[in-house]
Amino acid sequence: MTRKRLFYDLETSMLVTWCWRTGKQFVGANQILEHTKIISAHWKWEGEDKVHHIDWGLNKQCDKKIVETLIKEFDKADEIVAHNGDRFDIKWVKSRAIYHGLEMRSNYRTIDTLKLAKSNLNLPSYSLKELCKYYGLPQKIDAGGIETWQKIQFEKDQEALDHLLYYGDGDIISLEAVFQKLRPYVKLKSNYATLYGNENFFCPECSALPYWNKTYTTLAGTVKHYMKCKNCHTTFNINNASYQKYFHYKVMNGIK
Repeated sequence: MTRKRLFYDLETSMLVTWCWRTGKQFVGANQILEHTKIISAHWKWEGEDKVHHIDWGLNKQCDKKIVETLIKEFDKADEIVAHNGDRFDIKWVKSRAIYHGLEMRSNYRTIDTLKLAKSNLNLPSYSLKELCKYYGLPQKIDAGGIETWQKIQFEKDQEALDHLLYYGDGDIISLEAVFQKLRPYVKLKSNYATLYGNENFFCPECSALPYWNKTYTTLAGTVKHYMKCKNCHTTFNINNASYQKYFHYKVMNGIK
């Protein structure tokens, strides 16, 4: 089995507007001088060490190539993972794809680690940085504050862009670490066992043969079985018909 799970992140430019004064105020669409673009995209494949990135070009500042590259990578993936990706990253990719007239699928199998954290955990903060800190995972690198974006966007400073690329690559390492930490404790979206030709009683994450953990029934009286994988510690449930196949498989193969 070759699972294709992609971890990715974007860094975007600032929206440039004109206004009369500082402080709280309404900024209308007619005050926009320059729309937000994607400065850089960062990604890696699960199980690989290399983090890839592409930027908008310091002087050109055009994100068309970034979007083209990301779409090609998305199309290879079984799942794409990002922190706050459903609300932020994927929408920016689609927005800029439409802007540049690039074809893109209408939907992708996404995993949003921010949603996973919020729906399964009770923590004071669900930011990627704080999740890493709380669980002792590889820390996010300091981006250097808004000055980094200012130097890139307005001063076209190569050193600032290099730092942002380094920062973005570090985010991918943190993102994958957070996902792997949460994965055994949350409900997954895909069954890779059946995707790659196995029965659905095999582990949906790694296709190893799991062990029976507990039987329960729904309010409607449907029998379900909790299963657990010794290999990757994934927990999942199967119905009674699948459990009978599981039991038969073990008997036929002499597995206790």
